[in-house]
Amino acid sequence: MTGVRPSPVRSSIPAQRVAAPPLQPESATRAERWLPRLMLGAMLALVLVLLVSMGSYYIYRHEQAFESRAADIEKHAFARLEQSLHEEVAYLGKSLKEHRESFDTRLAARLDYHSRLALDAAERTYRNLRTTASDAQARKMVLEVLRTMGQPDAGLVPFIVDADGRVRLFALDPSQEGHSLATVIDDTGLPLIDRLVDVATLGDGHLRLRWRPQSGDGSMTDLQAHVGRFAPFGWIVGVGIDQAQAQATAREQALGILSRHSPPDDRVILVVNQHGQILAGGLPALGDQLPEWIGEIARTGRRGGQVLRIDMRQAPSQPIAPHLVHVAGQDEWGWTLAAIARLDDVDQVIAAERERMEASKREDFTVTLFAMLTATALALLLSMVFYRWINQRFQRYQQDIGARNQALKESARELRLSAQVFDASNEAIAILDHRFRIVSVNPALARISGFHQADIVGRHCAELLIGEHADGEVWRRTASRLRSARHWSGEIELQRADGSHYPGWISLGAITNDTGRITHFVVSISDISERKRTEQRLRHMAEYDALTGLPNRILLLDRMGSAIENARRNDGHLAVLFIDLDRFKNINDSLGHAAGDGLLRQVAGRLSAVVRSCDTVSRLGGDEFVVLLIDLDSAARAATVAGKILKALATPYEVNGHELSITPSIGITVFPEDGDNRELLLKNADAAMYHAKENGRNSYQFFTDELNNRAHTRLALENELRRALTRREFSLHFQPQFDLAHRRLIGAEALLRWNHPERGMIPPDQFIPIAEETGLIIPLGAWILHESCRIAQGWRDEGLPDLCIAVNISALQVRRGQLDSTVVEALGESGLPARLLELEVTESALMTHQAHVSATLDAIHALGVKLAIDDFGTGYSSLAYLKRFKLDKLKIDRSFIRDLPDDAEDAHLTRAIVGIAHHLGMTAVAEGVETKAQEAFLSELGCDLAQGYLYARPLPADAFRQMQIDLGLQAASKPAASTA
Repeated sequence: MTGVRPSPVRSSIPAQRVAAPPLQPESATRAERWLPRLMLGAMLALVLVLLVSMGSYYIYRHEQAFESRAADIEKHAFARLEQSLHEEVAYLGKSLKEHRESFDTRLAARLDYHSRLALDAAERTYRNLRTTASDAQARKMVLEVLRTMGQPDAGLVPFIVDADGRVRLFALDPSQEGHSLATVIDDTGLPLIDRLVDVATLGDGHLRLRWRPQSGDGSMTDLQAHVGRFAPFGWIVGVGIDQAQAQATAREQALGILSRHSPPDDRVILVVNQHGQILAGGLPALGDQLPEWIGEIARTGRRGGQVLRIDMRQAPSQPIAPHLVHVAGQDEWGWTLAAIARLDDVDQVIAAERERMEASKREDFTVTLFAMLTATALALLLSMVFYRWINQRFQRYQQDIGARNQALKESARELRLSAQVFDASNEAIAILDHRFRIVSVNPALARISGFHQADIVGRHCAELLIGEHADGEVWRRTASRLRSARHWSGEIELQRADGSHYPGWISLGAITNDTGRITHFVVSISDISERKRTEQRLRHMAEYDALTGLPNRILLLDRMGSAIENARRNDGHLAVLFIDLDRFKNINDSLGHAAGDGLLRQVAGRLSAVVRSCDTVSRLGGDEFVVLLIDLDSAARAATVAGKILKALATPYEVNGHELSITPSIGITVFPEDGDNRELLLKNADAAMYHAKENGRNSYQFFTDELNNRAHTRLALENELRRALTRREFSLHFQPQFDLAHRRLIGAEALLRWNHPERGMIPPDQFIPIAEETGLIIPLGAWILHESCRIAQGWRDEGLPDLCIAVNISALQVRRGQLDSTVVEALGESGLPARLLELEVTESALMTHQAHVSATLDAIHALGVKLAIDDFGTGYSSLAYLKRFKLDKLKIDRSFIRDLPDDAEDAHLTRAIVGIAHHLGMTAVAEGVETKAQEAFLSELGCDLAQGYLYARPLPADAFRQMQIDLGLQAASKPAASTA
């Protein structure tokens, strides 16, 4: 160790090597002999001190842990006891809450049940007496039968109110019987008779009344009731109960629930009211003077509840002992729940646990002492080995220092040169580490971005330069490409220090070490804002009209091409409206081009305001405009927009102090009917525009007369269809359905007919699709349901046999029309039994929104209404629908019946469909039966029902009624003829 060490300091004066004075041989030998021993002794002393310190610290920490553990045991024991009391109180509180919350539901169900019993009893009594007693006698008997019903002991009593408001029966307050409710109002000013009528006829039957009994003190009483309408006498029949009496019953039931609860032997459950009185509990009799802690429990419940510690005795023979009480907050009835447990048992558990821990502590101390002695011996051995190893390493280290100092000098020169180039560059440069965090930046980057080196060094480059987090989508894609290719360049929107953004061109490359591992990245940034602005200006000048700011012909053709491709893929429609201003040249010639330009700008603004944001308004030049309409469901929509344009442009214009009026001529072409490319559509729209000018201007024309007439007719039908329902232009025809086995009439299908005052009878296939597209099918379908039920019930009232009326239901009604409530209203208003109504749905109605459709049809089927699937075999014919939905009938489409029995394929398919229906428990109905041969073949197959021209065409209601009478007379005459 007598060599010289080079100085690491660099200066302008050449470094001089200074030699250290050599050691004397004797002193060097003495130092080399004692230095290892001193180092070994010092190391051993240090190890012993560390071991003693660690052992002492371990014993100290173990004692601290023992005391902490003892405290935790005591804390956890009390916490477990408190948690147990809390869970028991919470369980009972939850039971009381569920009892209170379900009270109104259970009470409403009881009222509904007894109300239905009363109505059923009245209905049965009336049916039994209708033919043998007079109307007055029947009323009296029904009244007496209902008087005996209800549960007076439980507060449930019936009442009857006549249609004119007179009270027929009121068991709760008999003095009211015979009086009229027409002028009686409650304390809110609402007439009672109006509420009763509304709820009985339109509502769900359940209501609450404010009633002032004449036998009381004149105060209002809450009465809860369920009412229904007894149609034969026009009575409102209901069952009611006093709300206060019902609440008292609920409290008694709640106390019964609490009394049946059995807590553990060491627990006591108390129920205390707000006055400190014990309502229920497990304590023995406490005498007349209640302890002070009972009142404390009541006061704690009023404050929201908490945990208390009290001294009490659970029985007169027991001593006073500490107890833990968990008190719940006072509930809606003013009750407070409390759970009580003794603390003596917890203290015994804590003492036993402390004794066990003491034994464990003594054992741990013995183990610790043995471990310290063993560790001391090992430390001595390892210290000697470590000393020999470190001495060898130290000698080799001294030999390497000289070589490394020389290499560092060379590296320093290269780094200074690179730093000068880095700082002098005019291009923004940043150096990143392998995690993309900024290590250094040059002055050019600070000049371009505004970020200073002191502010951004150490931060992630994506956060500062790109303006998003390191987990952002743009940065993730960039980093992924960089790690795979190790070089990337491209355009990215960057962020300045002030938060503004600018486009930049970035080149980013990776730097690796000798092993090929990436250690740094170099980023160069160029600001291309000016180049982007120039490109944007050139693009806008090339694609937009300079006068109006609308897209020009170039951009229009580009958007038309995209729209045509999209419409072709989706089998859709689009329309091109070619607009030319009538006599615009006169304005230019008379007022000058400045006025004409102002008028064109206003026309452009009005056109843009009429169309949707997805459509395009373009100016081709002069006074010619083109409107591109996309995503159209029909050509009539283009006519509607054209009409809006005519109306929008008809309003006078104010231009340079002149009031101007101008009209447009519009030509319309539709893709794909009038052309399949951009140029052809524009050409045909231009020709249609000239056709509009020839027809008098200020109008629009379609390219073909056929499409023009069809669009006008469809638009006219749509407008007239909206008014047809209010004008009562619709009617129902009925096509009979016959039982093939017994050859008798069992039902009819209701079919809609539109008798237009000018066009005559319009076929359903012309207006039903329009009604479905416009949503008018929902009110129209509701009318069909109400009218069908009304007519069918009218036949029953005349004494005609019961017939099942089938009504076709649109898919839109099932999905959006609240069909279940419409069916309930139709049945309720007409009085028709639900079993005599059948709804026919198509497979398309079952395909979409299956969860909602299934819930709606299940609700209707639960009413007793039959469900049939119509036109089976023509759609998807999915057997899954037959299994999933509760269907009663399966109607075979007429296309399978037409060629029977000669067509073998139709015969096999019909036989299979009938077999499927019977296997699934459904009735098979054949449509379009026109010949005896078809009827005989279907009978042989076992088909249940049939309808078609063989039996009758669809008949008006009066003609169908007469057919029922004639068939009844024929059936009655057959036995007489056979007897003769």
